[in-house]
Formats: sequence, C-alpha cells, structure tokens
Amino acid sequence: MKQVIVAMLLSISGVAMSYPLDSDYWAHRSVLFFAPQQDHAVEQFLADEMRYRCQIQERDLVVVVMTPQQALGKTGPVASHGVSYLRDKYKVEDNKHIAVLIGKDGHEKHRWGATTNWQEVFEIIDAMPMRKQEMLNNTSVCSA
Repeated sequence: MKQVIVAMLLSISGVAMSYPLDSDYWAHRSVLFFAPQQDHAVEQFLADEMRYRCQIQERDLVVVVMTPQQALGKTGPVASHGVSYLRDKYKVEDNKHIAVLIGKDGHEKHRWGATTNWQEVFEIIDAMPMRKQEMLNNTSVCSA
C-alpha cells in the first residue's frame, strides 16, 4: 500500500502540487482559466496575459490555462488528472469558460467568465492585505 501511495504522489503534476490542500500560505497568487476547448476566448485570454505580463509578474501571479486538450502554465504542461483535480476543487463545469483568482492564502478571491478585465483583477489583488504589504516594500517597475 505504501508503494502505491508513493507512486501516486510521484505522478501528480507540478501544477497540481503547486496547489496544496492544507496550506495556509502559497508562494504565489493564481489565475486558473478553464475553457471547454481551445477557442477565441482562450486566444484572447492568452493575448491579454502577454499584454499585462509585467503587472502579472509583479503581483506574483501564476496563470494556468486548462482545456480538455491541453493545460499549460508557467511550470509547463499539466497532467489530465491535475486538471481534473483543479476542476473538482474549484467546482468548474466542463462546458464553461471560468477563471478563478486564488490568493496567497490559498482561498478563492474572485471568479468570472470568458472575458477577463485585468485592471479589475489587479485592483482586487492590490486590495489584499499581503499585496498591500508587498507594495509598501517594493516600487512598481511596470508602466500602468
């Protein structure tokens, strides 16, 4: 039994391991963008993510895009069982475009549909207590 558990733990993807079940603090914030397929909404999300890359990085934000065909994030591809785990954890239906913002405390902060208003996301993050502390200690290198 112990060998089976070890094998299962070793097979979990890096992204799924980045989202611990019982942690009070994560090293980053996350936006998980779930989509039913690779479509215009995914392409627009990725284009906007590139446009706002500096602001995203400045906020310790990891972005992961997940469709049934593929799941990619900063840490590379996500195994299908990792996608299923995250879909179940955040109660996302297979046929919907849903983005979920997760704070460094590991809790869901906001969710929205196919269109992402990054300025609104940044305002939500900037109002978080941990982010306020970060802003006191660091000056922005991004032009708004």
